Amino acid sequence: MVDLHTHILPEIDDGSDGVDTSLAMLHREAEQGVDVVCATSHYYAHHEGIDAFCARRAEALERLAAVLTDGLPRVLPAAEVAYFPRMEEQDLTPLCIQGTRTLMLEMPFADWTSLQTEAVEALALDCGYQVVLVHPERFCFSKSNKHRLEKLAELPIGLQINAGSLLRWGTRRLALDLLQLAHWPLLGSDCHNLTSRPPNLKEGRKVVMQKLGEAFLDQVDRNAGRLTAPAAEAS
Repeated sequence: MVDLHTHILPEIDDGSDGVDTSLAMLHREAEQGVDVVCATSHYYAHHEGIDAFCARRAEALERLAAVLTDGLPRVLPAAEVAYFPRMEEQDLTPLCIQGTRTLMLEMPFADWTSLQTEAVEALALDCGYQVVLVHPERFCFSKSNKHRLEKLAELPIGLQINAGSLLRWGTRRLALDLLQLAHWPLLGSDCHNLTSRPPNLKEGRKVVMQKLGEAFLDQVDRNAGRLTAPAAEAS
């Protein structure tokens, strides 16, 4: 089982506040049956360059690796990449899930423009990335974004729904609808800590099983497995 979206690396973003928290989060993931965790730390191009981010990420991963024990999930370095202008012209490979072309992309928390959605299309169709839009349910606050998201969902891209959105009555219906709309439906915990935003993939999966069935959940798992497999293996 893969948790595609976590902020589990210590002291690199607004997620884990230290190695002890990261380790406890990994234990919580293991208890839920997760064996692969993608460490999708926030990347903001206006804040730092890709090389600087990757150096900070490597240092955080090294600190965590020093205390890992047997039986814990494998941690794959990745990034939650906030959209930035002309990103399709950059080499984003270092930000992809390690060994893959899978790019976890966070769209703006505003009404999207045609330029932004065209960039997503270019990343997926022209640049050869396996684009995954993270928590799209959080952007459906306007009719415009809903319409643009429906058009993007026609592309060969993934929509990664947060498990927490499936656990709240106010967002469950939308989350289930988007999973069914997606070309590649995906789940992630988007865990940040052990309290307000803990690892909760198992609970979200239970809702998908109950509402959409075992075959659909199997499809979600196959998608996650393919998108985290090394590029040579997945091709």
